Amino acid sequence: MEPPSLTGTNTLALYYETQTFTLNVYEHLSSLARFSGSRVFFAHQGPKVPVSDLALFDVVIIHYSIRLPFNQIADETARALEAFGGLKALFIQDEYDNTHRAWHWIKRLGIKVVFSSVPQASMQRVYPAEEFPGVRFVSNLTGFAPEALAAVSPYPPPSQRPLKIGYRGRALPIRYGALGQDKVDVGRIVKAYCDANGISHDIAWDEESRLYGDSWYAFIASCRAMLGSESGSNVFDWDGTLQTRIAAYRKEHPRASDQDVYNALIAPLEMPGLMNQVSPRVFEAIACRTPLVLFDGRYSDVVLPDQHFIPLRRDGSNMKEVISRLRDDKEVDAMVERAYADVLASGRFGHRAFVRMVDDEIAAARVRHGLLHSPRRQAPAANVRPLVTRSWPKQHQIVPERLNVVRLLLPLFPRALKDFVKNIVRPLLTPPE
Repeated sequence: MEPPSLTGTNTLALYYETQTFTLNVYEHLSSLARFSGSRVFFAHQGPKVPVSDLALFDVVIIHYSIRLPFNQIADETARALEAFGGLKALFIQDEYDNTHRAWHWIKRLGIKVVFSSVPQASMQRVYPAEEFPGVRFVSNLTGFAPEALAAVSPYPPPSQRPLKIGYRGRALPIRYGALGQDKVDVGRIVKAYCDANGISHDIAWDEESRLYGDSWYAFIASCRAMLGSESGSNVFDWDGTLQTRIAAYRKEHPRASDQDVYNALIAPLEMPGLMNQVSPRVFEAIACRTPLVLFDGRYSDVVLPDQHFIPLRRDGSNMKEVISRLRDDKEVDAMVERAYADVLASGRFGHRAFVRMVDDEIAAARVRHGLLHSPRRQAPAANVRPLVTRSWPKQHQIVPERLNVVRLLLPLFPRALKDFVKNIVRPLLTPPE
């Protein structure tokens, strides 16, 4: 018997334009258009930008760029989705934030397939089966091998680069727990060692030092090694009240440090190993043939210690050994070639394989739920259109331009406004990696 197929079907992917300025998000979206067996259309949707005419479509996908736990959906869109007769699927990430609100939307909208960043072994703890009868939860990665880098001329092997250790991290709020603090700790430990031993490095974790686009990949390719740690958070803010509780604690204890807050409120919520994930940055470094130095971890079993990366202990006690291995030209060249062959060239972690899995899951769910919707064949609404591969339609390019203007004008802003943009606006637009 032939497996179910999406050939001849129309799929609408709803996304939120403020998140499309990073390559990882863009490629995640565009891969649906390039590799799906369905004809895929795209529409920006937000709290004040409804998409209500869904009659053309057999399947509607809500992309993770729309943060449902924070209600980034228009009332009119929600009502249209509730009434929609085809299959509804959801991509969701950062599931440790306001988790029960995500539950609410999955139930209210009648979503039948959820592509989750929760590892499959942890799925029952986050989405108990008894809460979601008939809903299939499928674990997938938060990012995939960056295919845009495949067209770039081969990067020089690490043996031809001077010893320079690179890193760009982000200091995350203490509410994201130990995994969030790893983002700074890995940089701080290695920077301190390099400073003490005269080793060249370019390590930073402040917002002003972050790099984007071509500058980011040029930076990776200039380094002999890139640092990293596992992504995610094992601290779940189930009801969205954690930040309020932290604020109340700080008001009651005005001299409390982040460590005090962690010990009092965060540590009891830690569920070690629940959400540890490989970061898309691992794929980017491998694509640039740059060796990885990573904190000890599983990394979704995508990369293996000593075979694909040099492990670094969390106390930095093996830094001397790490530097010795980085100075071994044969070892670093062999390691990046193994990583490239096993992770990228194999295709197992590429967008094509990812979309094939998505198509299979959606096609099977349509049969399982009897949702073989026959839409009204007509021209799509004005704000619904095919995505042009590698180039967004101009009206979808507003946000990248806005962000660039903010970045250019930021030095001219008064200090208070700079702090507001840095500490409030940017974190809202760029959730944790």
